Amino acid sequence: MLEFILGMLNSSTLLVFGVFITAAILSIPFTRKNILIFFLLCLGINGLQLIFYFQGGLRWAQRVYPFITHLPVLLVTVFYYKKTVLHGIYAITSAYLCCQLSKWLGAITYALTGELYMEYGFRTIATMLLGLILIRYFAETLAVILTKSRKTILIFSILPVSYYLFDYVATVYTDLLYSGSVVILEFMPFVLCVAYLIFSLVYFKEYEAKMEAEHHTHLMNMKRDQFEKEIESMKRSEYAVALLRHDMRHFLTSISSFIDQSEPEKAKEYIKEVMDLSDKTARKKLCENEIVNMILSSYESKIKEQGIQFSHTIELPEKLPFSDVDFTSILSNGLENAIHAVSSLPLEKRQISLKLKMKEEKLLLSIRNPCGSPVELINGLPKAMEEGHGLGTRSIRYVTEKLRGNCQFLTKDGEFILRVVL
Repeated sequence: MLEFILGMLNSSTLLVFGVFITAAILSIPFTRKNILIFFLLCLGINGLQLIFYFQGGLRWAQRVYPFITHLPVLLVTVFYYKKTVLHGIYAITSAYLCCQLSKWLGAITYALTGELYMEYGFRTIATMLLGLILIRYFAETLAVILTKSRKTILIFSILPVSYYLFDYVATVYTDLLYSGSVVILEFMPFVLCVAYLIFSLVYFKEYEAKMEAEHHTHLMNMKRDQFEKEIESMKRSEYAVALLRHDMRHFLTSISSFIDQSEPEKAKEYIKEVMDLSDKTARKKLCENEIVNMILSSYESKIKEQGIQFSHTIELPEKLPFSDVDFTSILSNGLENAIHAVSSLPLEKRQISLKLKMKEEKLLLSIRNPCGSPVELINGLPKAMEEGHGLGTRSIRYVTEKLRGNCQFLTKDGEFILRVVL
């Protein structure tokens, strides 16, 4: 009698566990009204379970369990709470999979005590505690998956749905699990492997897309900032040109006066001053490649503010054989790291050297800067000395490998060197 009562209590607790975990995964709020609906649903399902149990026995009750338990829960979530069928199946099978936590703990209890009532009693307590833990700490994470694409949800559903089908097919509707067949025993490990491989593939694709989006956003921000600088520079240049045009008559008059007074040296000196003033209105163009000009121009003010001596040798065509987004990520991260490294050095040691050129249809990039302290390399990447740093070097390696190129970080004669071949 005690075993029967505890067994029914355990079954009821598992039902409440499954319904509330399903609701939590579907982000259904636990309002008074919803909690009442869930308990009434559990009460109705419990009543059906008892009817089938007394009419056909435990085996019959187990076989109709999906139709009198999981199907009603699915219908309520779809028609009353307006969730999709896919979301409902994912939530229900995930909750069913989570039931195995207390099932395993109950099996351990039975193995240690040999008493069925101990298994039921311990499992009931474990189910309630695990339910609170899962709702408090894990349900929100599982719910986030439902905000992803349909393909992602399907992939994450592989494991819980496969386990659900396997458990009923192999243990309830047949006795295949207890037949000792290697095919049956190895089925779930096979599913785990397939789910792991597919998940790894999708995760990598999403990671690539995220990195691409971040690089694109960075490039767009740089372009916006550079356009603002160029507009401001153009305004200043136009103003300077207007002043030159306005003052040209005075310039020519002064030059003519120097010539009339037989003072050619003063005239030459005056002409040189006018030419220098005119040169300041010209926009800088370091090479034929627009993206390189834009990147270097965007760092120009920062380099000057830090008092850095910046030397460069650039021999690039107008168009590079890869995307501007990828190249911007490599060059801007390389310059950013170099500027950060030398900014803490004495003024006379703040030097950065950049070399960019195409050779045999490959781009060669080199950035050199002195380092104040020895740089430790871990797996070929410099160890970050400050929290929050180190992302730039990882991004450089990631994009370089994506473009099937090579990058190298090394120290030599007190210098830190970045070399990239694309």
